[in-house]
Amino acid sequence: MTRVVVTIALLFLATMLFAQEIPPGIALPILLTSTLDVKKARVGQPISGEIQQDVPLPGGGQISRNSRVSGRVLDAVARADGSSYLRISFNLVHAMHRDIPVTTSLRAIASWSAVQGAQIPEIGPQSAQTPYNWTTVQVGDDVVYNGGGPVMHGATVVGEPKPPYGVLAELTPVPGSACQTGSHGRRLALWVFSSTACGAYGFDELSIVQAGTTDPIGNIVLESKKNVHLQFRSGLLLITEAPAGSTR
Repeated sequence: MTRVVVTIALLFLATMLFAQEIPPGIALPILLTSTLDVKKARVGQPISGEIQQDVPLPGGGQISRNSRVSGRVLDAVARADGSSYLRISFNLVHAMHRDIPVTTSLRAIASWSAVQGAQIPEIGPQSAQTPYNWTTVQVGDDVVYNGGGPVMHGATVVGEPKPPYGVLAELTPVPGSACQTGSHGRRLALWVFSSTACGAYGFDELSIVQAGTTDPIGNIVLESKKNVHLQFRSGLLLITEAPAGSTR
C-alpha cells in the first residue's frame, strides 16, 4: 500500500512539472560535464551539463539539482590567424526521467577556477566554520553571507543564500552590456553567479558575441582571439527564452 501511495505521489509531482512548460526567464545554472575545444569539435557533437541547484518554477514545481541539460555543437571554426568561434545550443532538460524541450540563452560563463573561487571564503575557513556559514564572493562580485545573512550587491540586498549549493537572487540589467534585462524582482537559482553576472569570467580572450536572445533565438556564439576551449566543469548560467515564433 505504501509503495502505491509513493508511486501516485511521484506521478502527481511529475505531472505538475511537465504539465507546466518551463517558462521564459528561468535561470538554469549548470556545470559543463565535458570539454569543448574548437580544434576537436564537430558539428552535431552532443554537449551536456548538470544543474547545480534546485531550480524553483512558478506554481510551486522545481527542477532538481543534478538534472541534466543537453545540447549540441552547431558550428566550430578555427581561423588561420589563430582566432576561433563556437556556436552551440542547449535545448533539453532531462528531469524525472523525462525530456523537457527548452530554448536557452547564455547570460554568463565562468572557468572552473572562477567557479571554485566563488565557493570558498576569501579568508581561510576558521574553526567551527562550514560552508553553511562562510562568507563568499560570487562570480560577478555579489557577497553571500551564509549562516542567516543576505546576498548583497554593494549596499543592496539582492537575494538569500541556499547553502551549500547556491543562492536565490534577482538578476539585474547591466548598463552598457548585452545583459539589458533582469528578473523583475523575482529571485532565481543563480548558484555561484551574481545578480549582475554578464559575459565571460576567468577565460583568456573569450567573449560571448551572441547570447541567444536575438535571432536565431537559442544560438549561442563564443569567440576568442585564440582557440575557444571550454574546460570540463566550467560554469554556465543559462536563461530560458520563448522559442522563435512564440506569442508569449
